[in-house]
Amino acid sequence: ALMGSPGQGNYAAANAFLDALAAHRRAAGLPATSLAWGMWADATGMTGDLDEAELARLERIGVGAISAQLGLDLYDRAQQMADALIVPVRLDVAALRRQAGAGMLNPLLRALVKAPARRADAGGRSLAHRLAAVPREDWERVALDLVRAQVATVLGHTSPEAIDPGRAFKELGFDSLAAVEVRNRLTQATGLRLPSTLVFDHPTPAAVTRFVIAAAMPDAAPPDPQGTEENELRAVLATIPLARIRQAGLLDALLELASGDPADEPAADAGIASIDDMDVEALIRMTEEDPA
Repeated sequence: ALMGSPGQGNYAAANAFLDALAAHRRAAGLPATSLAWGMWADATGMTGDLDEAELARLERIGVGAISAQLGLDLYDRAQQMADALIVPVRLDVAALRRQAGAGMLNPLLRALVKAPARRADAGGRSLAHRLAAVPREDWERVALDLVRAQVATVLGHTSPEAIDPGRAFKELGFDSLAAVEVRNRLTQATGLRLPSTLVFDHPTPAAVTRFVIAAAMPDAAPPDPQGTEENELRAVLATIPLARIRQAGLLDALLELASGDPADEPAADAGIASIDDMDVEALIRMTEEDPA
């Protein structure tokens, strides 16, 4: 309720009510104290369900674990204070500085650290500047290295090499919180305004790479649209479990399409985009082939 936590809106709302109740009682001269605890080291309750990636995410934003002894000491101190709302939380100042330098520090925490100058990326340049400094044939490598680095950080990997560019984010272990974080990190690293649905619209690191290149270099000639569309479709199909395809009754149709001979497809009017582009002979031929 104090700073907001993605995926815990209902929990935050309940705590906001308790915070308000404590303030109301204090204003009426009645005893009440609301403690907005940080994460405890003991794996119980909510913290017991956190995996390594979620714990690493908390560490990156500067929230450390409170030991049982420290928590009891903080509880005793809170009883001696007259404030209605107290926040016993263990903060990592170094991590807060890194967040501030990346422009991602929560506004409520900015007064706790002296933020360095904000940078667009690790080299102090936007993605557009980095791509402009290398030959075009290196654009994909540069952008992909950046994307893989951010994805590896969010997933807790020590090296970007652990990230398969063609593997779907869902298969890599992404959840909604990871999707939001990687979008925020890429927004800062590239200097681009990226959509909140970035990971869902472009479901692989390779697809995100193509998107950020196009966004960073809009004046460059676009890649072959047919090839890009095919790659996007392949990436989307890779995220759908085989059981769901079979359940939807699409498996046989897809297998038939995959085994078909392209030479069997009619090519006479393959280049015609619409009826408006057809000449008289093409229209007559179409009606003869399909009288209905």
